[in-house]
Amino acid sequence: MSIVIKRTNETEAPILLEIQKEAFEDDLRKYEDHDTSPVNEPIERLLRKIELFIHYTIWHNNVIIGGIDVRDLKDNKYRLNRLFISKKYQNKGLGSQIMKLVEKEFPSAVEWVLDTPHLNIRNHHFYEKLGYKKIGQHQINEKLVLFDYTKIVNT
Repeated sequence: MSIVIKRTNETEAPILLEIQKEAFEDDLRKYEDHDTSPVNEPIERLLRKIELFIHYTIWHNNVIIGGIDVRDLKDNKYRLNRLFISKKYQNKGLGSQIMKLVEKEFPSAVEWVLDTPHLNIRNHHFYEKLGYKKIGQHQINEKLVLFDYTKIVNT
């Protein structure tokens, strides 16, 4: 499958928001993190993120299939704040391809950080396979703990 990432245009926000809600609905049910769940993010907040941060739309054959939110932490350190794809494109081996495209956008990066839910073993395996190391964790609510990961890039 041919995947392309492009900087998000604000006109893509409604489609991205629907995909984001679909992608995270299972997590919301599992962790009941109503205050922090991407499912409950209003369109205004997504539009603000597109304006303020580095936001990409993921395309497959001219169809929007997901989005990526990257934060510049300064000193060539970046945070993968959010990566989501439509459920119908999940579990098809696209994640590694998408991550390579994201990292390629930041050739001067020396470190990447991210977090992911403690019960999402597939995510742990995925990020570890890509060179990320678990460095800690933080509690969001009584049901949700996020594992913190980092990847040092050898330049």
